[in-house]
Amino acid sequence: KHQKARGRSRISVVLVFAPIAMAALAAKKKEWTACLATSNGMPGRCEKLEKELASMSKSSGVDCCIAETVGLMKCTAGSSRTHGCAAEFLAMRECNRSGGKELASGADGSYEVVHGKSSAFSSTAASLVSAVVPKRSLQSMVDFGGEYAKSLGIAPGEVRF
Repeated sequence: KHQKARGRSRISVVLVFAPIAMAALAAKKKEWTACLATSNGMPGRCEKLEKELASMSKSSGVDCCIAETVGLMKCTAGSSRTHGCAAEFLAMRECNRSGGKELASGADGSYEVVHGKSSAFSSTAASLVSAVVPKRSLQSMVDFGGEYAKSLGIAPGEVRF
């Protein structure tokens, strides 16, 4: 009987501790986010809070999207933003999904539907996400615009308002 009573008290301590730990994690993430908002795009200014949040995140098993946030901030603040930061935006979006990530990047730069999430997509989705993002250039944008206009029935050189 003593073992059972002790077992129950351990369970109740865990049940009480979990919401407290989650509240502390949420408060730390809010503090880190506020710091980032005032860091002028330099996440290194919030490194101490970032490390504390990473530690809390790891111990609680909750992904706080730290690497994705920092990666996106560095991309948009640096010279690499000329490539559009698409991979960083997608990583951030996927990390912040309430139901968990639905797409994951492959080694070749393409994307794939995460195992167990295929029910959220149509049968053609796998072929759509497995495509590699084209290089950004003026010519590729002109080509796309021409093809798009053609699909709308607008002849080359024709202007419609």
